[in-house]
Parts: sequence; C-alpha cells; structure tokens
Amino acid sequence: MLKQAKAFVPKAKPRWPVTMLNSQSRIEGNIEHLSSKGAFVSCKEVPPLEEGFLMVIRAPEHTIMNLNGKVVWSTVLDSSEGDPLFGVGVQFTRMSADNRQLLHKIIAMHYGLKTSPTPSEK
Repeated sequence: MLKQAKAFVPKAKPRWPVTMLNSQSRIEGNIEHLSSKGAFVSCKEVPPLEEGFLMVIRAPEHTIMNLNGKVVWSTVLDSSEGDPLFGVGVQFTRMSADNRQLLHKIIAMHYGLKTSPTPSEK
C-alpha cells in the first residue's frame, strides 16, 4: 500500500501578538507559526477546546486581522519556571477575502515570493 504524501503548506514565523476571544474568556498569546490554514500560538492559558473563538491578530505594518478559529491540538511548552506555557494549534474556520489575501501575501513575503498587489495597493 502506498503512503499518501502530505501537501506542503508554507508557514511563516512572525511572532505577532494575538487575542483569542469568546463569550467567556479573553486569552492573550503570540503567533509562533502561521499558514493560510492555521497558526501555532503560545499562551499562558489554553482556549476552550469545545468551541470556536475570534482571533484578533495585530500584525505590525499590516491592518489588524479578525479571523475565526478553533483549537485542534494543544501541548505544554514549558513548565519548569513557574506558570506553564501552552502551545495550541489553531485551525482557521472563517476569514474575509481581504484577510485571506493578506495572509497569502505575508507568507509569500516570508519566503521571498512575488505576489500580485492587493486592491488597496493599486
């Protein structure tokens, strides 16, 4: 039986602040890795696993992005010095066309690829 190859999804390493919001909590963190499909976020609390949330991403030199996401996995990154630090894999569940285009542009810039201008840049 042949193994199916995983599709390559480029990831950028921006280290941007992010706030994850839902009706019951507000969790601050940092985006460590970013792709067009999701992000790896380090934070001091794990967002609720059973429901989605709004991610407010503050990307320097870019507009603030509001994306919907959900946690698909989590892990403890470091608990050796006091409070533990968690890592969560977030899958994007909904975003505007403008935010999708901005994400693709940011990731392409990270890899030195050419992109077409956004409507606001024309």
